[in-house]
Amino acid sequence: MIKIFRAFHGGYTPDQNKLTGMGYLSVRNLRPFINVKTANQGFGQIKGTTKKVGANYSPVPVCCFKRSTRELLWETKSKSDGTYRIGNIAKELECFVVAFDPNNQYNAVIQDKVIAK
Repeated sequence: MIKIFRAFHGGYTPDQNKLTGMGYLSVRNLRPFINVKTANQGFGQIKGTTKKVGANYSPVPVCCFKRSTRELLWETKSKSDGTYRIGNIAKELECFVVAFDPNNQYNAVIQDKVIAK
């Protein structure tokens, strides 16, 4: 009998014993899985650091937009060291990135003409 593969994500932790008892095999994916649904998605990424008055600053909301259409592609927050990484973007796609001060003390900062590598 062939069992259908199911992927669990989004904060749900499956009961491995129950799945094994039902005949499912648990396989860890050692490589990142990228599901390319549109021409905007792919193996490119944009990385950066959020700073406030020269010092690393976090957590900061960071949004990535496709430059030609101004379409929001991804949103993330910077890590505790101020770094952020936005993945699953088509390589060579021209974007602009906007970071927002969560304390509303400063205006948003925009980095224009960012190319996903």
